[in-house]
Amino acid sequence: MTAEHPPSSGSVVTAFVVLTVLSFQRHWRVRQMGWVSVGLLGLVVVSVGIVTARDRWGLPDRPVRRDLTHRQFAEQQLLPGRYDSKRYETVPLPGVAQIALHEVPSPFDPLKDGIQTLILSIPQAVMESETFKDKWAFMNFSRWVILGAYFGFVLPMFTLAYASAAFGTERESRSLVWVMTRPMPRSAIYLAKFVGTLPWCVLFALGGFGALCLAGGDYGHRAFPLYWPAAAAGTVAFSALFHLVGALFRRPVVVGLVYVFFFEALVAALPGSLKLLSLTFYSRSLMYNAATEVGYPAGMMDFSQPESSSTAWFVLGIATISLTVLGTWLFARLEYRDDV
Repeated sequence: MTAEHPPSSGSVVTAFVVLTVLSFQRHWRVRQMGWVSVGLLGLVVVSVGIVTARDRWGLPDRPVRRDLTHRQFAEQQLLPGRYDSKRYETVPLPGVAQIALHEVPSPFDPLKDGIQTLILSIPQAVMESETFKDKWAFMNFSRWVILGAYFGFVLPMFTLAYASAAFGTERESRSLVWVMTRPMPRSAIYLAKFVGTLPWCVLFALGGFGALCLAGGDYGHRAFPLYWPAAAAGTVAFSALFHLVGALFRRPVVVGLVYVFFFEALVAALPGSLKLLSLTFYSRSLMYNAATEVGYPAGMMDFSQPESSSTAWFVLGIATISLTVLGTWLFARLEYRDDV
């Protein structure tokens, strides 16, 4: 390509389409980082499946301590459980809750005993509420599986594995300089690689989300249609970020892992304004608001000060566009060469 014979607009468009298709085709093979992500996802899915099979997402059968469940504890607060001599033992017995001072019956004070019985019957009444138990179990699943395992691990790992490989594969095959000499602007090369890689990021990230929801049984079936928009928005934003990382650094996986486990994992959980720099924070805000809008007790997620859905969508959209524009600008100006 010379100044006297610049490429025509048609040839640039053709080159862009061809490079996009080639980038898409090159990602059909799961590379080393992808296999690691798939393997770790498998472990998480198996763990979720075991908990689901044992019906341990709900509150009644969760342990207060290793040998005592919430259901047993609530039942023992009722009469005649408060008269059980085993509860008065100084050493805790298996399956028996030691009696607290406020639980000791007062048979010679009918008023006090009646109020005490009424108050102590509340936990058992809660355990009998099917609506409460169902919502509590669903939010417990949402907190640990979707908010924790997916947004904290599966989503960033899969987007890192595929988005950073857009240029990483070119460096590995020593063909990056060859790609950059094609008859098209560098900014178009950057965009073509991103467009060709993005479908794989979305496929595997949402596929991982679907696998976790499938392992979650009924709770997962309800979680997928409720939370998938947040998962999709987070996937696109992370893909733009890790595509930029892959273009700038020779070891993008190392940089990405440091970012995921030392920035996102820490900053997104901190109180205050620093968490506003985290992409995960806005994805989790969308998830929190989606649960709240349909009547679930989203406060159980232990997620403080979420942003509104409109703000979260706006920030994730602006972040995606800004990272892409920044990447095209930097890629067009920085000097690249193959490793020797």
